[in-house]
Amino acid sequence: MHYLKPTFLKSKKDLPKGTTRIQDVFMESLEELFVVRNPAFLKKPFTRSEEWAKFLTAMKGKNQWIYFPSKKIAVNVLKEGLYFELRTARNKNLITKKEQQNYRGTTIGIAGLSVGSSIVSALTISGGPRVMKIADFDVLAPSNMNRIWANIEDVGTEKIDLAARDVWGTDPFAKLILWDKGITEKSLERFILSKPALDIFIDEMDDLALKVAARLIAKRKRIPVLMATDNGDSVIIDVERFDKEPGRKIFHGLVGNITVADVRNLKGKEWIAVVKKIIGEQYMPERHRSSLNEIGKTLAGVPQLGTDATLAGSAISLVVRKIANNEKIPSGRYILNLGGVLGKAVRK
Repeated sequence: MHYLKPTFLKSKKDLPKGTTRIQDVFMESLEELFVVRNPAFLKKPFTRSEEWAKFLTAMKGKNQWIYFPSKKIAVNVLKEGLYFELRTARNKNLITKKEQQNYRGTTIGIAGLSVGSSIVSALTISGGPRVMKIADFDVLAPSNMNRIWANIEDVGTEKIDLAARDVWGTDPFAKLILWDKGITEKSLERFILSKPALDIFIDEMDDLALKVAARLIAKRKRIPVLMATDNGDSVIIDVERFDKEPGRKIFHGLVGNITVADVRNLKGKEWIAVVKKIIGEQYMPERHRSSLNEIGKTLAGVPQLGTDATLAGSAISLVVRKIANNEKIPSGRYILNLGGVLGKAVRK
């Protein structure tokens, strides 16, 4: 790993030598926070008002200097609670204050940063979990850039570094536990259960043995498992509420009583055969189904689209928020068929 987490300083005097840029957004943030708390001043001048003067007095010392060592940039912002209040202000009342707090307080783990990168992004931008465990061992390749938002100069950078950079750039107060070597069968249980233990596990791994093993641990410990599968111009969202149904069969029973040993060393056609069972061929568009058969022949990898990865991230973040707030979201398979929706106008 090369991207360093931000450090929190007491004052501007503590900035390291060599800081290349200072960005002071404290006063600008105060002005916006004042209007958020006092909407009646939305289109009125307020800097000479008595309310503004009292607000400024109350906000004295409520700033936080943050230094980003990888960029050598320092930023003066609101302290964490105030920053979060302002950053999520436009979520209200689509998300209530209590719902936002519950969402923020959920601990999640994401394994795999292909579709997983979009999930991390959606969770972060919507004011989701402050604590996230993220696991991936891979580096960015040019062919990943059809679904992972990155710059050409990022090629060769660890995907987990890119995810951390994006999260901390938006939410410098986030607590990220980064597994840059990825997950193995030996470390999987520690990823899920070591403090802070996960409230929700999000599976975006390719390794079938790990997918099976993760669900068996989740069943035993009553932890819900979510998985998004991009599927041509649609997305499959799998919700396995082992917290509510610990006796439920993994993968909705689509692969029977499969074990880790059954899939540990599968490759080629055998791997694809199990993947098709998990996805369900009836949910696979013809282009997707035929493309899987071309892997190793005319195609070098599983086809994926960035538009679907983005849709998957949005959907998983909504499911996480619903679970965090004890809303009804039962186990099952949910299909978001973007191509189908756009093929049927609700009004002509």
